[in-house]
Amino acid sequence: MKQLLTLRDLMLILNLSEATLRRRIAESRAGIGNFPKSVNHGVRRKLLFNPDEIELWAGCQQSVPAAKIESASQRSKRHQDALKRLRSKGVKVATQKHDQET
Repeated sequence: MKQLLTLRDLMLILNLSEATLRRRIAESRAGIGNFPKSVNHGVRRKLLFNPDEIELWAGCQQSVPAAKIESASQRSKRHQDALKRLRSKGVKVATQKHDQET
């Protein structure tokens, strides 16, 4: 049997602060999050976690792709390119003040 992990172990393994871990534990207890529940084997007031469950949870967290955030300049360039393609196809697009600048 593998040794159970303490909160301090999780902080080092997952590279999360104690406050973040405690928040995720509280969310999980409230049914909001999916953080693994602690297993207490007769030890009062000490959070202990199964390493297999933590490893599985961490693997699931890494597979979630991060959302791409588009900057204002990227959005403006994409908009201008779309307008140019529409105009090249013969679509009449109303010009606005910011469209005339480029």
